[in-house]
Amino acid sequence: MTELRVPKLNNNDTEYVLVEWLAEDGAAVVKGDPVVVLETSKAAEELMAEADGVLRRTVEVGATCRLGDVIAHISGDAAPPPVAEVRPAPAAGQDAGAPVVTAPAQALIDEHGVDPARIRALGKKVIRRSDVETLLETVTDDGAGAQRLPAVQRAVAAAVTRSHQTIPAAFTAVKVDAGPAIARARALSKETRTLIGLPELLVSAVASLHDSFPMCFAEPVVTDGGEVTVRPSPEPNVGVTVDVGHGLYVPVLRDAGRLPVEEIARRLTAYRTKASQGTFREDDLAGGNIVVTLHTDAAVLLAVPIVFPGQTCALSLCAPQPEFVLGPDGNVVKRTTVTLGLAFDHRVVNGREAAAFLNAARRALTP
Repeated sequence: MTELRVPKLNNNDTEYVLVEWLAEDGAAVVKGDPVVVLETSKAAEELMAEADGVLRRTVEVGATCRLGDVIAHISGDAAPPPVAEVRPAPAAGQDAGAPVVTAPAQALIDEHGVDPARIRALGKKVIRRSDVETLLETVTDDGAGAQRLPAVQRAVAAAVTRSHQTIPAAFTAVKVDAGPAIARARALSKETRTLIGLPELLVSAVASLHDSFPMCFAEPVVTDGGEVTVRPSPEPNVGVTVDVGHGLYVPVLRDAGRLPVEEIARRLTAYRTKASQGTFREDDLAGGNIVVTLHTDAAVLLAVPIVFPGQTCALSLCAPQPEFVLGPDGNVVKRTTVTLGLAFDHRVVNGREAAAFLNAARRALTP
């Protein structure tokens, strides 16, 4: 029998809240399967099964768990372990029928002064930060006609404000004949049985340029004296914008240069699912050193992305456009083009290097 114990998830907390079981009590699990979600003061973290067998829970949803606590057993048969089920006790002064509020959720409640009655009205046993964010998004008017931005958009607004205040950005763009890249994407999709398109090819192309253009992946650092220095990145960690109608997210593909294109496609598909469900973890969104922004509306010809604080470059991919040109034989032919644009921190990257980076990305799309 294997015990599933609470590991140390961060340096800030001594206890966590069990917010969701991903596997039913008595279910067969395989080593590596996600089975439970714990919420820390910063994010939700999944714990994996540490062996094959039958899962027997010892802790209910809403319980406060401390480092080393046994929250489940995994046995080789269906017999339940000889332990009593642990139930969450209400905190001192807390109504036994009140929901359990996780630390991140409580911080957001306190920050915005949310009425406890509105929290209870949600009818949930455990209140997570995402529940409070959804609740706040329903408040669109402050009584004077001013509309409040959703929580995800407020985070975007903060990043945009900081970017424009601190980064002297420049922008350049190139037109790319996308026909060969589109044909390559179709061939790879058939070969790997994975849906691959221009975004996946571009992420792979950008990652391949890390060694040749280290300044485009570096972190600018301003000294106390105002001098700008740079901290090189050992690997290309490529962020990709994802917006499926629930807000803008920028999850990161770490060390993307080592990933085959089909794996990039699978991870981006998983990120789109997380965006639609609002289930991103903090680790999904951290650590990027360059961003690819996707603008898929057919009418978008050019897009100027922001350079995120802590990075030097952001690359935009616009929608494919039909174009008629003269072919080698003098006849008019139709081709498909896209615009690649690069916003860059002009303190670190100059226009000549930006143009070279874009042209290298163009060539890498169809190696």
